[in-house]
Amino acid sequence: MTGSQSNQRLDIWLVENRFFKSRNSAANAIQSSGIIVNGKIEKKISKKIALGDRVEIKKNYKVYVSRSASKLKYLLEKTHKNISNYVCLDLGASTGGFTQVLLEFGSKKVYAIDVGSNQLDSLIRENSKVINMEKMDVRDLDKDLISSADLISVDLSFISLAKALNDILIYSKKGSYFYILFKPQFEVGINEVNKKGIVKNSQLTWNSINKFILLLKLRNFSEIKIFKSPLLGKDGNEEWLIFAEKE
Repeated sequence: MTGSQSNQRLDIWLVENRFFKSRNSAANAIQSSGIIVNGKIEKKISKKIALGDRVEIKKNYKVYVSRSASKLKYLLEKTHKNISNYVCLDLGASTGGFTQVLLEFGSKKVYAIDVGSNQLDSLIRENSKVINMEKMDVRDLDKDLISSADLISVDLSFISLAKALNDILIYSKKGSYFYILFKPQFEVGINEVNKKGIVKNSQLTWNSINKFILLLKLRNFSEIKIFKSPLLGKDGNEEWLIFAEKE
């Protein structure tokens, strides 16, 4: 498709030509290699689009409400677990990228939990299988709700996982799956990141991962698997994906 506007940033062009509802959604698609400009995949959000440029969505590209959705999808595909008809808790749901993927993989109910409000995309919020639990700190979750979940996905920011998840790890039921996005910048301490939020020393990242893995083992988790995220975090940090099953 060619648009009527010229010399616009690609993300703005995509919204104004009604490919996406928001610049955030457009940016997610661009960074996930979902947009083709003049026959080539374009991953630069600020790419200028001229009159006559041909812009299209990559064939069979799945449009997600957040960039992080691709990270959870990658982990689910790596672990080969069947989660059909699962009851899930999505901790740190934000716009609902993880929730969207959980539904795509067959979950029957997802509690979308976030300390913020008015973030969940309407596409997710209006799904009858989604229970929107906004303004909810994960540390205040009811024990019965925790123990009812077959699967718990985690995408938290500005707090260490050990602090946020301790009770959840304790009260989760036997056989439950955890799918965790590990963000080292929130684990190593504020003095160990530079002004751009990047972790200064990769060894500190591994120390923090090993510390968290030890906590999982102490809380009776097994079959622990770690994968490097296929996408960097928004600030440019390498992120890691962790799977674990409660014994």
